[in-house]
Amino acid sequence: MKYFTPPYPERHKTKPSAIKAILQARQDLLSIWTEDSFRFEFMSQQILKQKIFIANDPRIVKDVFVTKHHIYEKKSPQMQRALEPLLGDGLFISDGDTWTSHRHIQTPLFHTGFVQNYSKIMVNTITEIVDEWANQKSSTVNVLPEMGRLTAEIISRTLFGENLGKEKASKVVKAFADYQSSIKQTPLSSFTDIPNWTDKFSIKSHMAMRAAKRIHAVVDEIIDKASEKENQETLVAHLLAANEDRESETALTREQIRNEIIVLFMAGHETTANSLAWVWYLVSQSPDVEAKLHAELDEVLGDKIPDFSDVSKLPYTRAIFDEGIRLYPPVPILSRQASEDDVIRKKKIPKGSLMLVVPWLLHRHKKLWDQPDTFIPERFLPGAENKPNKFAYVPFSAGPRVCLGKSFGIVESVLSIAIIAQRFRLTLPEGTEVLHECRLTLRPKGNLPMTLEKRDKSTKA
Repeated sequence: MKYFTPPYPERHKTKPSAIKAILQARQDLLSIWTEDSFRFEFMSQQILKQKIFIANDPRIVKDVFVTKHHIYEKKSPQMQRALEPLLGDGLFISDGDTWTSHRHIQTPLFHTGFVQNYSKIMVNTITEIVDEWANQKSSTVNVLPEMGRLTAEIISRTLFGENLGKEKASKVVKAFADYQSSIKQTPLSSFTDIPNWTDKFSIKSHMAMRAAKRIHAVVDEIIDKASEKENQETLVAHLLAANEDRESETALTREQIRNEIIVLFMAGHETTANSLAWVWYLVSQSPDVEAKLHAELDEVLGDKIPDFSDVSKLPYTRAIFDEGIRLYPPVPILSRQASEDDVIRKKKIPKGSLMLVVPWLLHRHKKLWDQPDTFIPERFLPGAENKPNKFAYVPFSAGPRVCLGKSFGIVESVLSIAIIAQRFRLTLPEGTEVLHECRLTLRPKGNLPMTLEKRDKSTKA
């Protein structure tokens, strides 16, 4: 088989200066790495007043995420400040007792039985989208916003039992994009003595707050509607019920419930949409992979629309998704702050240091992967040789803070790939350059327009 190696950002020959690294990171978090960053196991750098360590070996990643979780539980101040206007004390950025309490409420909502029930909503929503595509006059779709609309609709229906509708879904998708483009992810106050409150007085901070308020307004409105309904098998109904069963001092406030729902919305919509968009790009450039995908779908499903029970029967479809998020991890940098002094590989880690686990580096590490920059789904098939180490592949993080919606996202993605690929081929117009945009999450830059080609029995490959 011929495999596709997508272009990637230039890798520096030598380490950029501290100021240059900060300025580059403010524009693109993937542009700051050197060629050696994809070989080293443990790195450190002093950027002005901030000491930064990078765990780039599975054994050290396990230490950070599992063995010494109590030291590295706290998200970095940069991440907290970037997301606090949107998420408040939500699960993604909270820690300590707050995180433990909120996580305890939500964990039961993502057990297999619940995900199986939600999968019916996933199938119906995906089918509606492909039916729309089949009936539209244009043969072009803007893949990124369409995947955003699809995942936003799915998460809305599972969370609230409410159809967002095209207009409201577009509003939320745009607000999330506006928020990401406006936040400061490497403010100078993080590396200097400049007070961090000064960050709030920039034009971009004002734009981020406006975007956050738009998201809050939509979510508040839907919570109001959802709380009026009875006997709803929705995430928000179960969350409200679980919260009512708690003692008053541990129950979530209305604002905290909204924060947690936005965390679920962001995780269930934004990252999955980006991942699916990258998958369609990779498959469109990989004719042999596409043919193998179609063969599996035709053999296993025929013309049947897949359901939850079929997900485990589609190993190659799942492998395509797994490989897609290896190359383009949804959150390419996972940052923590050391809560106490530590020692790793004989290096002292002072309290307050930043500890980074960087899936972008780890997933393309030259010592951990064969042809690390190449799209090879076969490496994730059952029985494949050299299966990746558990802590060399962390698209959903790992340890106690592993993504709560991991199973939800995998089922949603496999069903989306299967149902769409049953009906269509998505091809990239000749000469189209696909670039990345990396702030909090990693997404294709722009809308990623692609051409739809209907598949039928006479054209199936």
